[in-house]
Amino acid sequence: MAEAAPKTMEEHLDYLLSMVRLKLFFLARWQKEHPEEDFACILRNRVDIFRKTDLNPEARTPVGSYFDLPAWRRVEDRLREIYRMVKGDETCFEEWGFDFLRPLVERRCERDFYDCSSISAYQCGFLRYNLKIGPDGTLGFHISNDRAPNSFFDDPDHIRDCFNRLLDVAELDFHAEYIGTSTWLNSVPKWLSLFPQEWRDNLGEPDTDVRWHYGFWGQFINARGAFNERAAAVLRTTGKLPYYPRRSRCHVTGMRDYVNSVDYPAI
Repeated sequence: MAEAAPKTMEEHLDYLLSMVRLKLFFLARWQKEHPEEDFACILRNRVDIFRKTDLNPEARTPVGSYFDLPAWRRVEDRLREIYRMVKGDETCFEEWGFDFLRPLVERRCERDFYDCSSISAYQCGFLRYNLKIGPDGTLGFHISNDRAPNSFFDDPDHIRDCFNRLLDVAELDFHAEYIGTSTWLNSVPKWLSLFPQEWRDNLGEPDTDVRWHYGFWGQFINARGAFNERAAAVLRTTGKLPYYPRRSRCHVTGMRDYVNSVDYPAI
């Protein structure tokens, strides 16, 4: 498969701005459907607009909490004021809120574009494992695309190698019985095909309690790291995310057998 063109800084700015616009739309829709929920709680816990502004003093995923910064509190107050002024209209709130936030996002762009801290934390290629095992003997893991501008799905040998590395750690370092994760990808057949039947048998119910992290919002980023327009169109049309996270797990031994026997190129 031909190598895709790397994302440019202009495309990254478009990604940041488009994601902020989409999350403003989502925020207004969620607030309208959940009037009992505090506006600031939605802004802090269900979307991650803060991380995409230059008020974030750290990397893309800050370690500290900065919601008490006076500058951020002013952002919250202004967005709440705009929501009241437009009487909850999603389109107006998105437009007015975006005009207010745009300079903060633009000033973040260059630092965000060159920030590789997120993927560098992944110990097994496109997989990152938790540093503590769960009480049920499950080693939790997370997913990111380490093959951008292409997709890790395009490299079956890489998929196999990354899972084998994760399974080695699970067995040797953590003595884990299971590996597991909760992600929107667990609603996608192509991802499910990477696992034995046990994984599909153990799938939990979709989690519709939307939170700020990539377990929900990663589906709006394409393989190149640009904005996924198709997924955004679904949210705008239906008011729902295209996919919701589901939790699953499987035995380490069963996953090992599957990984080293399945014909991943047939995906």
